[in-house]
This record gives sequence, structure tokens and C-alpha cells, in this order.
Amino acid sequence: MRTQFRLFRYLRPHWREALGVLGVMVVTIAMDVLRPWPTKLLVDQVLERRPLPGWLHGAAAALPGTSGAGGLLVWVCVATVLIVAAGAVASMLETTAAVRLGQRMVYDLGADLFLHLQRLSLTFHRRRPVGDSISRVTVDSYCVQALLNGALHPLLRSGATLVAMFAVMWQLEPRMTALSLVVAPLLALTIRVCGESMRTRHRRRRDLEGRMMSVVEQTLSAIAAVQAFTREEMEYARFRAYARDTASAYVRATQADARFSLLVGLVTAMGTAGIMWVGGMDVLHGRATVGTLLVFLSYLAALYVPLQAGTSTTSTVQSASAAAERVLELLDTAPEVRDGPDTLAGRVRGHIRYEDVTFGYQPDRPVLHGVSFEAQPGEMIAIVGPTGAGKTTLANLLVRFHDPWSGRITLDGHDLARLRVRSLRQQIALVLQEPFIFPITVWENIAYGRPDATREEIVAASEAASADGFIRRLPEGYDTIVGEKGATLSGGEKQRLSIARAFLKDAPILILDEPTSQVDALTEAALLAALERLARGRTTFVLAHRLSTVQRADRILVVDGGRIVEQGKHAELLARNGLYARLCRQQAVFAGPMAALAGSGMPDGAGDS
Repeated sequence: MRTQFRLFRYLRPHWREALGVLGVMVVTIAMDVLRPWPTKLLVDQVLERRPLPGWLHGAAAALPGTSGAGGLLVWVCVATVLIVAAGAVASMLETTAAVRLGQRMVYDLGADLFLHLQRLSLTFHRRRPVGDSISRVTVDSYCVQALLNGALHPLLRSGATLVAMFAVMWQLEPRMTALSLVVAPLLALTIRVCGESMRTRHRRRRDLEGRMMSVVEQTLSAIAAVQAFTREEMEYARFRAYARDTASAYVRATQADARFSLLVGLVTAMGTAGIMWVGGMDVLHGRATVGTLLVFLSYLAALYVPLQAGTSTTSTVQSASAAAERVLELLDTAPEVRDGPDTLAGRVRGHIRYEDVTFGYQPDRPVLHGVSFEAQPGEMIAIVGPTGAGKTTLANLLVRFHDPWSGRITLDGHDLARLRVRSLRQQIALVLQEPFIFPITVWENIAYGRPDATREEIVAASEAASADGFIRRLPEGYDTIVGEKGATLSGGEKQRLSIARAFLKDAPILILDEPTSQVDALTEAALLAALERLARGRTTFVLAHRLSTVQRADRILVVDGGRIVEQGKHAELLARNGLYARLCRQQAVFAGPMAALAGSGMPDGAGDS
């Protein structure tokens, strides 16, 4: 519980609303305490004509018509209606205020989870299903509302009600009041016996729900492959299997809750039976009035309601705790890349050095081994090599998606590990193999890295990227909303938007990661011209399998097995007849059949989609 209640720090910003809930709660409890008294007055004062209790003499004297039994009966009826109405209104206001407070806490927690997820490394996200992360942000975040409205609020309400009820009952019948508390240790024992089982089963249910959501997310993200390979039935069966396990876990959790409720009900029923026997004997022997017994039994029922609420809260707490564990597990995951103390002031020159850099994604399995090289300001450095050689990893380290295990990377003499991540990334623009296009307008996509840019700047960037022409042909031009992941655009069009985004950011360092790998030869030529314009005056890194994109580089680094095995200009590397020359020959051999295929009738623009 101490761990889960850490989440109540989200209560602090809403302390005014919390005080409002407590204020209305006091009124509700007061009405609950007053509710049995009209019954006592009806039995003892109206029907048996006993004198009014001393504390009521002053109030009765101020009311007309209370001297006779008939007049008193009228006021008893009026008091009953007023007490019930006031209690109902107060309860409604209390519930509304508590739900409003809980929802605000949920959204605060969900927003923090979402922000924290965005700060975690790419390694973290690659190891965890996206659907599970979504579930923790959008579903498990409701645990804070459950802990507030299903645990803290009921416990405070039950505690305050218990104190008020106990004080009144003690004034009526001290002996029976003491006897009524015998059930408390039994309830505590029930909580201890059943609590852990409920928490474990609710945690299992939550985990299975997250896995089921991951199946949906994974399938819909790869819907083209699912349909192309006709695997709809297989994915359906996979979802049904997880759904079946989730349903079973839900039933087991519900059974644990039901057993707990049954035990609590039996304990309080035994307590009520004992009080009925003792109170009945007192009335039979003249030691108590019927009205007193009725009021006491009403208070006893009211006393056991908060006791039962306090114990049944255990079920809510265990369910919420299972979700809270998942939330805190995420919040407690420390980012692998931490901000350093230094901030880059102004625009950097772009002088970059890798000094004996070693890094891997799994312990004892390095991907890069002691890599060292230097890029001068304004140079274009191409990085080529076989698949899995470590090219993308080299670029990811520069953006600080990860930090090296050993060695260091410097920018204008600043160690990247000492820089604030945001400050560093503001100096870098990326054009990736798979451009990230969001389901928003074209101009918002281009301005994603610079949301304060003017329309004129966005159009200028589009023209520089050779994107303005096709954008103006769209139904609403720059205000056209593109589909999810740019589904309404061709591959070349998406890539030109990505290039325009980089032009607009105008960063001194540029990373091009396979920027033309998914387009045809004609589109590639247009993109290369735009990329050449983009690279002018910037320190540029080009990662490519297509060696046609790197021949004009100032220096080519050939990476194999996580090491730089060759470096130099295109002509120099061909003359050495090493790995780079072999890669060039392989691509030339492969290009022949592909060119023949292209000339055999492939539709124009087929590769640009």
C-alpha cells in the first residue's frame, strides 16, 4: 500500500477540489448520523408519550405545534424528509466532486506516463510491445482514480462515520457498543487472508489485457502483410487465445472478490445477530426502550456499512494495486540516456569526432568495436557496409538515442554525454528510410520540427525539396490531411516531405539514413538533387546500401562487423579492390536483371508508391 499511495502526489495540484470533497463529505456523514433519530422520536416520544430528550427541548420550543403528539408527529415526518433530501443532495455533490477530482488525477498521471515513455530509449521500446505500453498509459492510469474513489475516499468517509456513529452509540448503550466492535479483528483477519490472492489475480488479469491489446496493435500495424499472406484467421485465433486466457483470469479475480465479500458478510451478520440477542434481552427485562433498540440497530447497520465498505475496499485496492504496479514499473524505469549539465549555445560548426567508441544493445554482445573517425564541418561522410554492420547504430549514437559503453563522441569539442539531449537534437536534422508522416495536414507535417515556422518558410522549404509541385496538386494543397503514416502519398512524396522538414529545421548536422532505398530510379534522381541541395554547408552523414547515393561523398567509411575496415573517396576505394569494390560489383551485377525487368513493361511510377 505504501508503494501504491505514492501515486497520491497527483492529489497535490488539486488540493482545493480535495477540500471541497471533504467538506461535502462531512455534511453527508452528519445526515447519516441524524437519519435514525426520527424513528426513535416516533416510537418513544409520539407513540409511548415519553418526554423529549434534554438536548431537544430548546429546538422543540422554537417550533410551533410540538406540545402535542400530533404536532410532534408532523415535525418528525418533516424532519425525516429534510434529512433524507439533504443527505441525498450532499451525497450527489460528494460523488460528482470525487469523480471530477479522480479524472483530473488520471489525466495528469496518463500525461506523465506518456511523456516518460517518449524519454525512454529506443532499446526499451524495441523490447516492449507497443500495445502493452498503450494499455499502461490509457487503461492502467485509471488506477489512481480507483485508489482515490475506491480506497482513500471510502476509508476517510468510513473512518469519520465510524467515529461519529461510535460516539452516538456509546451515549445510547456503552455495553452493546463495545460488543459490536468484536467483529473488527475478524474483519482484519479476513483482509489479511484474502488480500494477497486478490492482488495476484488482478495483476495477472491486467497483464493479459495488455498482451491482448498488443496483438491488436501489432496486427493492425502490419495489416498489409497480414492480408497479403492471408493470415487473418491466424491472427484471429491468436487474439481469441489471449481473450480466452484474459476471460479466465477475470473470472478467477471475480471469484476471489466474491469469496472475500461472502466472508465479510458472514462476519457482520454474526455481529448483528449478537447485538439483536443482547438488545432484545435488555428490552424484555426493562433495561432499554424499544425506540432505543431500534435506533441502536439502525446505527449498528450504519456502523457495519462503513466497516464493510472499509473491508470491501480491499478488493478495489488489490485490483487498483495491480494496475498501479504496472504504472509505477513504467515510471520507475530510468532513461538509459540522461541529460548532461551542458547546453549548446547558438549554432554549432559541426566538427564531430568518434573516439574509440564501443556499444551494443545486449550485454557482452557489442555491435561497434572501438570505432574512431572524424568529420570536419561541412563534410559529407558516407557510411556503407553489409546489413547488420552497424551503420545505423553509428548514427543513433550521434543523436544520443543511446550512449556508448566506452569511448566518447564529441561535437565541436563538447562530449555528447555532457550535453542536454534536447540541446543536442536541435542541432541535427534527419531524413530516414521510412519517413514519419503523421495524420495531420501537409504543412503541419513539414513544420513538425519547427512549429513556429511561417507559411512562407514552409513553402520555401517545400520548393527546395522539390515537393511544392505535388503538394499544390493535392485536394486542399498544404491544408490536405494525409492518411495514417502517409498512406495517401507515394513513397517519393513522403520522402520529399521528410526532406522539406529537414530544410525547414535548418540544422547544421544532417543524417540521411537510406533516404532513397524505397523509390524507383527516376524518383531517386529527383531526391538526390534535393538532398544535394540540403547537404550544402552542413556536416552530413549518409547511410546507404545503394552506392549511387554516396559516390560524391567527401569520404566513405566502409563498416563491417562493427569496425571501420576501409575509408577514402569512391575512386580510391575502387582501386583498393576491397569490400567496397566488391559491394559495387555486386550491385552492378544485380542492377542488370532489374533494369531488364524495368524495361519489360513495369508501369511508370510503380516504384514510387
